[in-house]
Amino acid sequence: MIRDSKFFIENPYGRWVRDNLFSSSSSAFLTFFAGFMVIYSYRGIVGFILNPERMWTSVTYNMKLYMILAYPDEAMIRVWLSVGLALILGGLSIGFYNSGKTISLGGIFQKLFTISAVIAILIALAPTNTNVIQNDGSIEVVEIIPQDVRMLILGPSLVLTLAFFFLRNVKIKNLFNTAKVNLTYFGLIIASLYFIKIPTISLDSSGERIIPDPFLPIASTTYIPWTILYVGMLLFFFIGSLLKNRDIKIMARLIPISWFLCPLFIFSWIFKKPLVELNTVFSADIPSILVFGIIGFLIIRFSDNESVGVYRTPINIGFLILSVVVFLLPLVFIFKATMVLLLLLLVVSPAIATTKEGKRQLFIVWVVSLFVLTFLIRGASSDTMLVTPTGSIFGGFSLTWLLAIFGTYASFPLGLALALGRTSTLPVIRIICTGIIEIVRSVPYITWLFFASVMLTVFLPAGVEFNLIIRVLILTAFFSGAYFAEYIRGGLQSIPKGQYEAANAIGMNPFQRIFLVIVPQALRTIIPTLVGSVITSFKDSSLVAIIGLFDILRIGTSVIPAQSQPVVFIGRNLEQLVFLSFFFWVFTFVFSRRSMKFEKRLGLGER
Repeated sequence: MIRDSKFFIENPYGRWVRDNLFSSSSSAFLTFFAGFMVIYSYRGIVGFILNPERMWTSVTYNMKLYMILAYPDEAMIRVWLSVGLALILGGLSIGFYNSGKTISLGGIFQKLFTISAVIAILIALAPTNTNVIQNDGSIEVVEIIPQDVRMLILGPSLVLTLAFFFLRNVKIKNLFNTAKVNLTYFGLIIASLYFIKIPTISLDSSGERIIPDPFLPIASTTYIPWTILYVGMLLFFFIGSLLKNRDIKIMARLIPISWFLCPLFIFSWIFKKPLVELNTVFSADIPSILVFGIIGFLIIRFSDNESVGVYRTPINIGFLILSVVVFLLPLVFIFKATMVLLLLLLVVSPAIATTKEGKRQLFIVWVVSLFVLTFLIRGASSDTMLVTPTGSIFGGFSLTWLLAIFGTYASFPLGLALALGRTSTLPVIRIICTGIIEIVRSVPYITWLFFASVMLTVFLPAGVEFNLIIRVLILTAFFSGAYFAEYIRGGLQSIPKGQYEAANAIGMNPFQRIFLVIVPQALRTIIPTLVGSVITSFKDSSLVAIIGLFDILRIGTSVIPAQSQPVVFIGRNLEQLVFLSFFFWVFTFVFSRRSMKFEKRLGLGER
């Protein structure tokens, strides 16, 4: 038999093919059938994409609309600053957390061999012709990939595939840092922007469109900023490496905190350009910092006092009631938000402020947290100085990203609190948390969106008003938080009872037992589920189009197919749907792959 030949026995690739694809007659049949379906689907997709009927200029021409909707052109520097801040922080993180993992030259050639082989196979299998429906209803066969073009691409691809195939076995002892190799790959992508040509709309002197659309290089307003940002990313990569070599341990705490605060700072200050009034700062923000700073100092100072400890439970309940009252009163929002932070300080201070050094560090963290919270809230709550035709600076991908990030930011701690409350031994807390979870989970997300759009303002207290985006964020946080709560509760139930007993045996208080022993283990076990929920939340953000928000999906399905000026894209829905499908797939696929590597590093699923 062929499967018993020398190639399938001695060659490792042959053995893999035999064992995984042709291990039996049924396996061989499924392999051929699946291969046929994949090839058939691929040829159909390529034929659709390259069909002359497709007008992909409707996508390339409206890319700015997809990303930031009607964000003012004169403020585009703020968009690039937002992207640059994330890239710079990414370069710093890669440099500081560089594990030193290396890859051989043969490993690099192996990856290049895989890429070139895939390209060669895709070009070889691509269809030559496709069907085009004429105006009279007849079908005409049109050539989409001429043979000379196919050979022009296929020839070099085959040569590179063979070259990399032999070079991957070269025994060279030089090893390359994996982080630097990945940065080099990213640099090659940036460099390709100088050579890539895309279909571009061209208009004559009278404003009429010139057909056919020419393929022109990407605008300098795109590739030059990306180049500058990439250079900045490299610079901070080496700065991060230098800080690691000098063993600056404080960076291990500052970098994660910076990643947490970065999106908040971007959306509240850089992207928004808030209009801040000094009289509001002096009349509300500074007094809030001073008052709550003093209250926090007193809480930290007397947290370990035995006479105060007797009344800790009544004090906590009193502050909880006071927080509810403050929220219902028509006070500035900074007071309402700081009361929540103060409740958190009341909970953690007995576990941390047990020594003089612990009190000093906790007070420093408290003061810094007050300044940061006040700074972010002032930017987020102030009116923007930017003027847009839609009345909102958020639209397209910026709105999708805003909903995804802030939905996760708010829903995860809310879900953790609900999960702990549902497993609490206090009946009142358990009943309230269970009721919230069951009510929220029993109603579809679309219904909650209509509730946020129409009815939520009725339930808010007098003097408390939020725009539609804020209301959607609040409802999204509760909806995702309810699901997170059930996932986390499942993780908590998987923790053996001995872990609780061990924590009690070494003298841990309830806060230390939960957040230092139980919760980390519970979260570790449910990482795949949490990642799946985050991906689902990212995709579900497109549902806000139902209530009138201009997210990336609504732009592609309603705005662009209705364009008539300066060029006509009326009815061009298919191109937009294909682009949006690819767009969402790229983000979800990358996120899932990164989470898989994180799970592997943690050893999930291994004994």
